[in-house]
Amino acid sequence: MIISALPPVLQSGKAFGPFAFSLYLLAIGAAQFKPNISPTLIDQSPHKKAHIITDKNGEKVIVDPEESINSVMLWFYLLINVGAVFGIPTTYLAKLVGYWAAYLIPTILYLMLPPLLWYLNPRLIKQAPGGSDLGNVFKVLGDIFAHGGIKKIGRAGFWDLGKPSVRRAAGSTKDYAYDDAFVNDVKRTFQACAIFLFSPIWQINDYGLGAAANALTAGLDTKGLPNDLFDNLNSVSIVVLIPFMNHIVYPFMRRKGIKWGSISRITFGFALGTIGSIGYGLLQYYVYQTSPCGYNASTCTEIVAAGEPALSPIPYGLYAIPVILGAISEVFVNVSLYGIAYAMAPRNMKGLVASLNLFSSAITAIIGLAAAPAIKDPNLVWVFFGPTIAGGILTVVFWILFRKLDDDDFVLNTDLSDMKRDSDASDEDIAPPAQTDKQVMAGEKKQ
Repeated sequence: MIISALPPVLQSGKAFGPFAFSLYLLAIGAAQFKPNISPTLIDQSPHKKAHIITDKNGEKVIVDPEESINSVMLWFYLLINVGAVFGIPTTYLAKLVGYWAAYLIPTILYLMLPPLLWYLNPRLIKQAPGGSDLGNVFKVLGDIFAHGGIKKIGRAGFWDLGKPSVRRAAGSTKDYAYDDAFVNDVKRTFQACAIFLFSPIWQINDYGLGAAANALTAGLDTKGLPNDLFDNLNSVSIVVLIPFMNHIVYPFMRRKGIKWGSISRITFGFALGTIGSIGYGLLQYYVYQTSPCGYNASTCTEIVAAGEPALSPIPYGLYAIPVILGAISEVFVNVSLYGIAYAMAPRNMKGLVASLNLFSSAITAIIGLAAAPAIKDPNLVWVFFGPTIAGGILTVVFWILFRKLDDDDFVLNTDLSDMKRDSDASDEDIAPPAQTDKQVMAGEKKQ
């Protein structure tokens, strides 16, 4: 990618080949890395089940694995966005020096990773490869649909049709490579995948459909700043917000006995994303109203004569408001989805379910590409408001469909025998508890 952006290569007209090749390599690398990194990180959490410990003050407290995993994923997401903050210097490097210099910064960071991974490898807790359970999932579904499951889709008893105990009671003599608990795991996996289906519309409202956000800023007077500079406030806001949530808000809620489960957090994030998208739409509307070219604001500089006003006088800083709202929504949505993808997947399918969660980004990109011909003047107001309306409706639908999952006991579908740490030792192992004022995240001192 650096080579493709060098001035001699650009001037030769041969930059497309190496750039396309580098882009595909990055995509392949991301496809290998991203679905595996979040399960591996959660594997390092020493707290896989709820248990009671005695703190240094002699008080017994409950260590909650759900809260522990949420904390781990918050820090993980913070570090992702620490890297994304480098978009600020790279934006200026691209503008002032060239794209080759902008690509050089992430290249240097990438070169640091192999020795770091080599150092960490023997120190990590790793699940031994156990093959994939995907084949067993299809066997479960096959049994269900072979015994009347089509008529029970969406109804109680649908998953019971695939349980070995039910099949044996019905006279089956087949040998099963899985048990009833695995069928329950498959049920939870499909619930997780249904949750992931709501993510693309939120992502569209978070970033804007396709290149709509860039078209919006093209009509604003940025006072010489790069028109994508404020997009980097997304990462900055996340880096600032996560420590506040992790050390102040969530501990306060736990001390007060307030249970704010994953579904509630995701719903709140969806609502924030919708509100942020309203901001994009309103800003675009007023840009059209104040632009010298009216509803041709994004291409006004190509229409008016040189030296004539071509930009809306609306302050560029207002664009930061929906960007920051979208960033806040990510802290609630993405972090919760990482935990759901891990907790609700069978032991040997955690990477696959994590990849299905990430696949929602691909769906968002496909929708953006399909809508590209419409992302232009004078359609931009509805390019923002259309997904906003859909996002508002789907937020309500999401809450109605999944709100009861917050009341379910938190269960990790994993074998603890090969991942147990000393910190899992407890005075008393317990069933996943109801939220109380003595329930704490791993390592958090009860106040």
